[in-house]
Amino acid sequence: YLRLMQLTGGFLTADESTRPKQVNTAKLDALTDIVDDYVVDAGKKLVIFARFRAEIAAIENLLRLRKIQYGSIYGDVPMEERGKIVEDFQTNPDTKVFVAQIQTAGLGITLHAASTAVFYSYDYNYANYAQALARIHRIGQRLPVTYIHLVVDGSIDEKILAALENKEDMKQLMAGAGVAVVGMVLVPLLSGLFSV
Repeated sequence: YLRLMQLTGGFLTADESTRPKQVNTAKLDALTDIVDDYVVDAGKKLVIFARFRAEIAAIENLLRLRKIQYGSIYGDVPMEERGKIVEDFQTNPDTKVFVAQIQTAGLGITLHAASTAVFYSYDYNYANYAQALARIHRIGQRLPVTYIHLVVDGSIDEKILAALENKEDMKQLMAGAGVAVVGMVLVPLLSGLFSV
C-alpha cells in the first residue's frame, strides 16, 4: 500500500532507486488552487499535512514559486528549531503557511493561527491523524475550523480516509469538537489507475 499512497501524492520510487520521482501533479495542482483561494486571495493562514518527504519538498517548492512565506516541520528538522518555527507561524502575520509531516508535527503543537488545514496525504495510524486534526482546533481558536482532504478518486486515499472516519473515536472527536466543515476535494486526474 505504501507505493500506492506515494503514487496518489504524485511520486513513485522505482525498485532499484531510493529517491522518489514525481510522476503526476494532480494533488499539487488542486493544492495550488486552495493556496490561491485561502492564502493569496483571502490572506488567511493555512496548515498543510503530508506524509512523505517528497510531497513536502514539492509543496515547499510551490510556496517558494508563489513567494509565500512558510514554516515546515518534518523528521529532519532538529528538535531545538521546531519551537521557533511554530512560534513564527503563530505570531508572524507574514508567515502564511505551515507545512507539517503528519508523524512529526502532529503531536503537542498549537497551530490555531490557522483555521483551515489541508490533508495532502494520510497516515493509516488513527492516533497520528487525530492529533493532526487537533493542531488547529485548540483552546484559543476563535474561528470555525475547516479540514480539506485531497483525495484521488477511486484510489487508496478513499480507502484510508474511510477507515479513519469509521473509527469510533473519530466519530466522537468530530461530534464533540465543534468542527464547522469537513471537506474533501476529489482529484479525478488519476481516476481509474488504481484497483485496491
